[in-house]
Amino acid sequence: MTTLILSPREKKLLRRMALGRRDAEIAVQIGGTEAQVSIQRLRLLRKLNIKSQAQLMDAADRLARWPFHQ
Repeated sequence: MTTLILSPREKKLLRRMALGRRDAEIAVQIGGTEAQVSIQRLRLLRKLNIKSQAQLMDAADRLARWPFHQ
């Protein structure tokens, strides 16, 4: 079994996705551009071995339930 480690920025991205934020909103909130957020979203799909946006949203929702310290 491998351990998956998400960076603080990836966690912030997923948490905002769980809140229903769009890429443009997330970009303003975490810094960067909408294109950068879109690229990070694609990287998360690969990193988490997820095949669809729906699965990514489910993962984001599950992560949002865990305690988070910035």
